Amino acid sequence: MAEKSESWNLDSREGDFQKTGQTCYSREKQSNDDGNVFDCAFHPTRPLLACGLNNGSIRLFHGPDADAPFDRWTIDDRLRLDNASHIKCLAWNVDGTRLAAGCFDGAVAMWRYDGVDDSVISFQAKEHNLAVFDIIWNRWNCYLFATRSRDEGELQRILTWNSDSNEPVNCQCLELDTKFVWDFEWISSTRLAACTYEGIILICEIGSKEPVRRVSHPGVWKVRWHFALHYLVSCSTDGSIKVWSKNRHQEVGQFQLENRVYCVDCHGLRSGGSALIASGLEDGTVAIWHVTENRLQILNEHLDAITCISFSPDGQYLATLDNEEKLIIWSTENWFIIFRHFKPANENWNHIRWNPTSNKLAISSNSHEIHIIELEDEFEDCISSQDEEKST
Repeated sequence: MAEKSESWNLDSREGDFQKTGQTCYSREKQSNDDGNVFDCAFHPTRPLLACGLNNGSIRLFHGPDADAPFDRWTIDDRLRLDNASHIKCLAWNVDGTRLAAGCFDGAVAMWRYDGVDDSVISFQAKEHNLAVFDIIWNRWNCYLFATRSRDEGELQRILTWNSDSNEPVNCQCLELDTKFVWDFEWISSTRLAACTYEGIILICEIGSKEPVRRVSHPGVWKVRWHFALHYLVSCSTDGSIKVWSKNRHQEVGQFQLENRVYCVDCHGLRSGGSALIASGLEDGTVAIWHVTENRLQILNEHLDAITCISFSPDGQYLATLDNEEKLIIWSTENWFIIFRHFKPANENWNHIRWNPTSNKLAISSNSHEIHIIELEDEFEDCISSQDEEKST
């Protein structure tokens, strides 16, 4: 079990980030029951944000560069489903050449984004019979992704899709003997881990009808792959965080907390630092496990259950969102708070998405808007440079 260390409080420098926003819909055109933007995703290498809309289209925001303020990004509406459906989730593959979307009616669609004819949909299929909750691309195989839905039937299913341009799109079904799959994560080019209602983590192999391994973690809620340590991390409503080996799928470490753990995220070895596992608890506690130092650090600024937690790609920041929709961004250098914001009362914030350069954070809000949190230093530098150009 990890040792607890001191807690940190807020920083007098709070305000390094600032909140902006962008309208995805004209408010006047929406009725009371549509107009929602349920998910958005930054491109992994370009200054580009994709937003899934309720009319079956994807609105793209293009930036001249990653540092440009978001209000200077331009709109592109060329991507559209063949049959209009509310888009529930979307995700880019690891190299940004493919964008997949999942819909409320169970449809899954994919576009190739290679600069040839990006507006042509590569495929659209309705293999799920209820809303698609998740799309997760395989980081070892950029053509492979998986989707999850609470499909009607005795067995829960995860569908895997091969989008290799040299082959017909191939969909395979993993039928899992469980009431519900809470979460899943790829752990290799052919294997994924799924956590279930019964408190079991199922290790599944593509092409195999049965899970190749079952490990018990009662109350397991989320699973994440730690790319630096090559371990699977799981969190549970019994307050435990566990780390599992990839090959033997055996527990190699854990610590026990006093409240339910609802979310977890991982970051690799920093220069001169420790591999990190961050978790969000029911009582609003944020627990930071410095894995290689076997040390636990507690952050106490939230007052309600943490629903979402996410490291920035460069590891400099940690974003946490609670059930009251209070967003906090922490510096991982000293764990000071550098930004906080409360959501509008009429919105539900679903996801927090970092851009690849870690200077912008997008939040989908079940409304006609997305919210963008931008690093203020970058924003001011860009304003200054443009003003200088105008004066010359």
